[in-house]
Amino acid sequence: MLSIAILLLSGCDKLKEKRFSTTIPYDFEVEITEGVSTQVDMSGELTSLINEELNKVKEDIQRYELVSIEYKIWEFYGNTPNTFAGTLGFGNANATEPGVIHEYNDIDLQAGSDSQNRVKMNLNSQDIARIQQYFMDTNGMKMFFKGDVTSAPVHFKMQLIVNIDAIAEVEKK
Repeated sequence: MLSIAILLLSGCDKLKEKRFSTTIPYDFEVEITEGVSTQVDMSGELTSLINEELNKVKEDIQRYELVSIEYKIWEFYGNTPNTFAGTLGFGNANATEPGVIHEYNDIDLQAGSDSQNRVKMNLNSQDIARIQQYFMDTNGMKMFFKGDVTSAPVHFKMQLIVNIDAIAEVEKK
């Protein structure tokens, strides 16, 4: 019995945790023509396995750690002033409805497009844990972008940048 325990312990020395940092951009492109509804209702899927190195260890991933989610408005043109109010929801890659919802109130589309800065989303620890679990469940996440603009016609891109680390057990070299 003791020899089995020693073998098991010595086998553990051959593995170590390695962090794989991944930045995943995603663009929601909004195009609303005049005379049509001013509502936005879109969804999109992210996958964490976008880099080759991470794809090699996907079966050995122990957990994900969400570093940040940021957004940036790009390529705005249309009626001004123009604002967006709505939500960005998150679920696992198979979700049909969001489990985590982040609200946006009166984002000035022109100012957002003119600024070079990204805006970091403030998420509470419970929402962060749920998003990390979505990645763990499906190696990805689905996003739901809904809301209204104040005026049409309008075009803009809502770019999301998800920074997430995958922690995997890999062989020591």
